[in-house]
Amino acid sequence: MALKYKESIKEIISNPFWRNVATLFSGTAIAQALPIIIFPIITRIYTKEAIGFYFVYAAISLILQIISSLQYQLAIVLPKSTKEANTIFELSLILVFIISLVIFLITHLLFDFISGFIVNKEFIIWLYAIPLSTLFLGIFRVSNYYLNRDKSYKTIAYGKVSKSFVISFLQLIFGFIGFLKSGLIVSLIIGQAVSGLYLFIMVLLKSNYVYDLNWRAMQLAVIKYIDMPIYNTTLAVISAISNQLPLFFLSRYFGVGLTGDYGLSNRIVSTPMELIGTSIGQVFIQESSDTVNRGENLYQLVSTTYLRLFKLSVIPFFLLLISSYWIFPFVFGSQYQMSGIITMILIPWLFLHFLNSPQSFLFNVLNKQRFMTVFHSLFLMSRIVVLYIGYLIYDNIFLTIGLYSFIGVIFNIFLIFYYLKISKNTIQNKY
Repeated sequence: MALKYKESIKEIISNPFWRNVATLFSGTAIAQALPIIIFPIITRIYTKEAIGFYFVYAAISLILQIISSLQYQLAIVLPKSTKEANTIFELSLILVFIISLVIFLITHLLFDFISGFIVNKEFIIWLYAIPLSTLFLGIFRVSNYYLNRDKSYKTIAYGKVSKSFVISFLQLIFGFIGFLKSGLIVSLIIGQAVSGLYLFIMVLLKSNYVYDLNWRAMQLAVIKYIDMPIYNTTLAVISAISNQLPLFFLSRYFGVGLTGDYGLSNRIVSTPMELIGTSIGQVFIQESSDTVNRGENLYQLVSTTYLRLFKLSVIPFFLLLISSYWIFPFVFGSQYQMSGIITMILIPWLFLHFLNSPQSFLFNVLNKQRFMTVFHSLFLMSRIVVLYIGYLIYDNIFLTIGLYSFIGVIFNIFLIFYYLKISKNTIQNKY
């Protein structure tokens, strides 16, 4: 069994597609490993409340970064013309600056109203930092996609490492010198700034980008890729809110401390998922787009990716499922026993979500944004319903998270069959 598993791994890494994944993976591995390595220290320096609000802040930033460019950066990899890609890159950056400014103005004008939703008042001041995070994360995302088009995978990896290193190092420093309420978020913002500016500079210095601010070309790009802001932005925001929903819900109804438990659990499992899934996804979107343009077998690429992801992940996920109850309190401190239990509840959903993560780029390649918008809207509404059932009817944290995970399992099983179907239909349509 062990020999067969080893042979499967060798087969995977010998493929050119997976070698590109490995390039991204190596840098991203360092970037994602650092927060996990230091978290046993972080949980012993900062309070659960500070960690809980840190996860909420990061979740808000994640959602707003999606809005920042209206998802036009997704179109950077699509055109054959480098000149058109340059135009989309410039358009995306302009949108990032404009929307970040709009978020700041809205925050300032509606500060008192927004503050009313924050239970822990000592964190209210950090509302003004959110536009900064939106700006830096937006620059990072746009530059990331341009470098991905350029196949500059090493540069992307270096950008991720720089972000992770700066955040991790500063969180420890601020914690040791006593900034126990602000240290986590200040470190996060500085890391976002460093990584975003690094990738942007690399686009200017080491890519095919040539400055040509053509307003007429931008107008044409806005019209040509209008599905990006209409469907992709809507879809991405709905999906992000859906995945981050427990953080907002738990902080409101169960307390920021339990938000820290959930956030830690989700972070520890999602970090290696993101590590592998994002690396594969960035290569997958380029390969699937090229496959469709060449009229080749997309179904083969999709089904093979599913199979290889399953082989890579089934054993690690199973081991985590049976051991997290003991691992979390041992590694992060006895006060995080709850996080281990929450992890066991989330594993089935997170496993299936991991399998679907790279394939989620298919809706861009095959122009299925409308369907996926409806799908994720139903997904979000279902999650809201079950979270309220768990709280209002049972007032039980484990049942609440269990229902949330169960809904995730059902919808992700459907997605597996859907992605396989649309990739197969593409073959039929081509021939």
